Amino acid sequence: MDNLRDNLSEPQNIFGSKELKRKIIALKGRFFTLEEFPFIGEGVLPRDTLKRALRIPESEITYFALSLRGKEIDGLILELRDASDHDSVDMASRILELRTSARILKLLTILYQYNYASIGLKTVISRMFHIIKERKTFGREAAFIDRFGAETGKFTAVCRAIDECGMDIDQCFRTFNIHSDSPFAAETALLYLENANKDALMLNRRWMIRSVERHEPDRLFGLIANYLSAFAIIELHDGVNLAILNKIGQPYMSVNWGSYDIKLREKFAQWCFLHQLKLHSYNYPKKFTVLSKYYEQVINSYTIDEENLLVIDFGDLVLVDMAANFFSLFYDKETFESEMKDWRKSKAAQAGEEAEIQEAESQEAFVPSFLRINKKYITARDFIIEEIEEPSVMLSYEGLELLYIQEMLDIKMGLEPDMRKKQLAKLRKKNPA
Repeated sequence: MDNLRDNLSEPQNIFGSKELKRKIIALKGRFFTLEEFPFIGEGVLPRDTLKRALRIPESEITYFALSLRGKEIDGLILELRDASDHDSVDMASRILELRTSARILKLLTILYQYNYASIGLKTVISRMFHIIKERKTFGREAAFIDRFGAETGKFTAVCRAIDECGMDIDQCFRTFNIHSDSPFAAETALLYLENANKDALMLNRRWMIRSVERHEPDRLFGLIANYLSAFAIIELHDGVNLAILNKIGQPYMSVNWGSYDIKLREKFAQWCFLHQLKLHSYNYPKKFTVLSKYYEQVINSYTIDEENLLVIDFGDLVLVDMAANFFSLFYDKETFESEMKDWRKSKAAQAGEEAEIQEAESQEAFVPSFLRINKKYITARDFIIEEIEEPSVMLSYEGLELLYIQEMLDIKMGLEPDMRKKQLAKLRKKNPA
């Protein structure tokens, strides 16, 4: 079997000729797709054509250009990528002008789009624009150079063309042979989306996701700020938001949000809450029905995966929910933070060095209220009917308790006045008629 594998890996054994193998390797540089051209490495195509051309007498330039083989022309185009001095770029331009064809225009177009900062390619693209206008014999292959070759601000020009194509980035790129995987396409899409209106953003959601995934956080400020400004929270797109979340994290939990306006941070934090709540309340949909109404009051939300907890920060108040339970716990923030501090300290002691472990074993491990299953809590009904006040309240999403949760939350968050009897009596005593 090993011998058979060795034979299969050696072309000369199959074809019976080392000469044939040599010819196959020699032909390798001739056969590549357009998309592969910008990535062809050294040794596949000749890279000395430009150097040879610069040694040719002026009177022989035309003959030299017309006598070059196809792979030498291809190699010359690749040489342009790194050419910057005037003589080299001018010589390459003259040769390519004499040999202009649909194939050469396609190769120049894609190579430029992958190397748009190249001085040599920018110069030749500009000169090719005039050749195309003079000859008027080229078809779709010339679309990019014909439209944008003479533009000094090509990104701005393409952005205008996108608007002319009904604000559809994909349609514009197809029309003008802009390769969607190229850096030129990525930069153009980002610049366009930074200033696009709501309809254009909706139409190009796929490009928003691609842009967020491709660029670094500091480059995304304009796009993300424009997107969040354009849409109400209920209009935000989950796919785009998840890409943003994966790239720059949550507001108030990631430094990447420091430059954003506070209203945009709040909007995205509220979407994160709704998204987390939707996933978290899968087994108890009533949790989502009740709590989602308060998204505007949310400061921040986050999960503690270790215990499958969702923590919702309302400012002075905090709600903690375990996905597996039919209830949540509603805390004043001071109590919650105190419990979390003690819990972290207890867990650190248990996981610490031997001396610390021994000390922890001599003490009962601290368990926060939301993990004390057997503890008796006051409920939303107790708060409303009995007017009992405690630092934590259990919110049950089953039975009659549901009737009291919203009223209690509205009072606690200051959305509605406290109309309970004892509270009204206090008000009358404080403000007698």
